Amino acid sequence: MLYVQAASVHGQRHSWLSTSNTAPGVTSHHPHAREFADTAHSATVSLLFWHQKPCVRAAACRTGAAPAADVIVDAVTGEETAAPAPVGRALADGSGMLADGTWWEKKSGIEYGKNGYWKRWQLLRGGSADGAVEWEETWWDASDYTGMKEMGAQKQGRNAGGDAWRESWTERLMYASNDLDCVVERNAHKWAAQGDGDEWEEKWGEHYHASGKVAKFADKWGKTGPNVWHERWGEDYDSGGDACVKWTDKWAERLLPDNAREQWGDKWHEAFANGRGEKNGEVWSVGAGGDRYQRWWGEQHMGDMRVRRHGHSTTGEQWDDIAHMDTYYNPVPHFGFKLALDHSPQLRNVPLKPKEIKPDDPFGPGLDQL
Repeated sequence: MLYVQAASVHGQRHSWLSTSNTAPGVTSHHPHAREFADTAHSATVSLLFWHQKPCVRAAACRTGAAPAADVIVDAVTGEETAAPAPVGRALADGSGMLADGTWWEKKSGIEYGKNGYWKRWQLLRGGSADGAVEWEETWWDASDYTGMKEMGAQKQGRNAGGDAWRESWTERLMYASNDLDCVVERNAHKWAAQGDGDEWEEKWGEHYHASGKVAKFADKWGKTGPNVWHERWGEDYDSGGDACVKWTDKWAERLLPDNAREQWGDKWHEAFANGRGEKNGEVWSVGAGGDRYQRWWGEQHMGDMRVRRHGHSTTGEQWDDIAHMDTYYNPVPHFGFKLALDHSPQLRNVPLKPKEIKPDDPFGPGLDQL
């Protein structure tokens, strides 16, 4: 199988093409992967990364041209060499078929919208002759005159054994509509399932505001046989650097042979600001016979070395006291707007659509040429 890897949102380099008999989350697809890759492009390598020199990036921003690669870094050896055009994107639009009926197709295009919106996209897909194996990958970048810039990719596939997978990610630089705060957003969604019914899914996001606000969250779940688990968590930091809200919620269940269920979970929530705050949590379980257990607990931090600790449970437990202890919380995220921006050079350098200049415009191109 020809495997095109979309750009990495966190690093300064993007990978574009690799050949492999295995796609993420799916077992081996086809015995003629190498034949297919060589047919698609003679410059196929194990894994390519690229980055641009500052002068090339600046020129791309001014002209709206697609940035060109100038360096290849081999993922195995780490050696840098002069690069041809990125292999995945250099593959011309078209289609083909191998002797055994395996087919492939490449498409690309540019879409336009209001306020200078444009989106450049490429799609590469293929499959086996009998349709049992199919895969598809799309990657794009987009921008408009409001300053929005976006990069993203979508991938999906399935094999003859009934295994299937799909994933997507986006990274966006934009201005929030409510307060015009500049924001770097990163979001991802992954899902995979095996032919035997096992399945997992994961969503996560990170939003970094120039004002200092940060929001992070994740939502995961999985299924293995009769066992199912879930986990969600979130973190929100204010712009002042002294307040935060953090929470998590985990639960699981097991389907028993007689269709009865066992369930259990654990969750907590904390909110702090200016040396004061609260923590609250709950532990719970439900047995196969329907018997339920719950235990709640809480802490009130008053900001003067006093902490009220309280709680109760369905078994009759109960407590409420005052303890003299320190209050600790971390209101500073490990990653902020500046770091998010610094770690996303390709996002920053997504070009804007060149503005059309009328021949009789007395002002000329003006700032558009800077």
